[in-house]
Amino acid sequence: MVVGFSVGIITGVVVGLIFRINYFASPVWLVLVAMALVFAYFKPKLAVMVVAVVAGMILAFFKISNELAGENYIREFFGENVVMCGVIDGDPDVDEKGVKIKLSSLKFGENGESETAGTVYVSVRKGVEIKRGDEIKLRGKMDEGFGTYAGYMYQPEILNLRRPEPGDLVVRVRDFFAERIRGLLPGVQGKLGLSYLLGMKSGLPDDLNEELRTVGLVHIVVASGAHLSILVEIARKIFGRLSRFAGLLFSILFIVFFMIMVGWTPSIMRAGVMSILSLVAWYVGRKIAAWRLILMVAAGTLLVNPNFIVNLGWLLSFASYGGIMILGPRLTKFFYGEKKPGFVASMVMTTVAATLMTLPIILYYYGQVSLISLVANILILPTLSYAMGLVFMVGVFAGVPVVEAILAFVATKLLDYHIFVVEFLGKMEQFLVKIEPYQPWVFGIYVVIGGWWIIGMIRKKNVI
Repeated sequence: MVVGFSVGIITGVVVGLIFRINYFASPVWLVLVAMALVFAYFKPKLAVMVVAVVAGMILAFFKISNELAGENYIREFFGENVVMCGVIDGDPDVDEKGVKIKLSSLKFGENGESETAGTVYVSVRKGVEIKRGDEIKLRGKMDEGFGTYAGYMYQPEILNLRRPEPGDLVVRVRDFFAERIRGLLPGVQGKLGLSYLLGMKSGLPDDLNEELRTVGLVHIVVASGAHLSILVEIARKIFGRLSRFAGLLFSILFIVFFMIMVGWTPSIMRAGVMSILSLVAWYVGRKIAAWRLILMVAAGTLLVNPNFIVNLGWLLSFASYGGIMILGPRLTKFFYGEKKPGFVASMVMTTVAATLMTLPIILYYYGQVSLISLVANILILPTLSYAMGLVFMVGVFAGVPVVEAILAFVATKLLDYHIFVVEFLGKMEQFLVKIEPYQPWVFGIYVVIGGWWIIGMIRKKNVI
């Protein structure tokens, strides 16, 4: 039933957004969904799966109808100067051109009399200290949005900026810790280290960002499943010695704190929920099939925000995880049979699987892919956990004579190595394969991968 419900939600989101279905906004539909799920629970037959799918679609339509109502309201202001209030969602992105912020909890009018759903992307000038959770009031021209954003404002006038008290305490702790690290790791090394540890990628030089994208390493500076898996492994090793429950409890606490600290981005939300569900399954001694987990978490995150389905971070996060957990074992078995590959071979298989699954998305959005991304990942990923650990220790022991100097020196050298690899490989543009972006045919790669996977399952007479 859960699988059918999840499939229904995902299908409903796709259909609802394509055809802009907006007539399911009444709460009555929620009652119908609840009744359908109760019916499906007590009568677990194959035919009831259809009921679960339909219930999921109706719930998705309900969510989309309310989202589209907000988007349609914002559309009325396109091309006009408006006064808008909102809460800054996520960390501001600072670059050479200015400060980019995302606003939610929107209110329009001088007194904020008209509240609506939706998110607006805003670009403001430098010089104003803005943090996540701040309430801001703007006056400017509303333009058409893009991606998951209903609207866009370019350099509006800031009428008011208020920081709630006590504000986001987790952000304060994070920023305090980040300042300790910056004091010992200045420059690009410090910015790269903070992007690894805390997901603070704002401020990285544009050329380094471009080279990371060129060599297929942009995922290492975006807090995601790789970063969470490192934290979970550390927590389980330390607290798992006390008891199995202690390992579970502190691992979940680490995950939740990290998610709050980084912010509720689509990729971190996916990684966090999946990590928690996997930990709970490990604790109770049950194993959840990766494809089931992907369906459930995808459906859950889409209920939070249906527009995630066109968010690049959300798509890459699920594709990468699916490659590692589903395609990876299949590739390993294909090349090694029953033998267990070594550390390097295992990493190669995992990287190839993740690369194949993310390839159509990257080609569609960017129109290019690097043939040396595999080499870059093999050179960087084995030392990523050590870099994160060293940067964390720098922050902890800042102010302790000798110790802080030693830790900062070692961390700087390791980060220098990462920067060298990225810059060296990033200049090899002869290994870039380029096509015109936004070509739908690239998703045919998934047809080939899916067909190969299904044939393998049929040959083994497994139930999909």
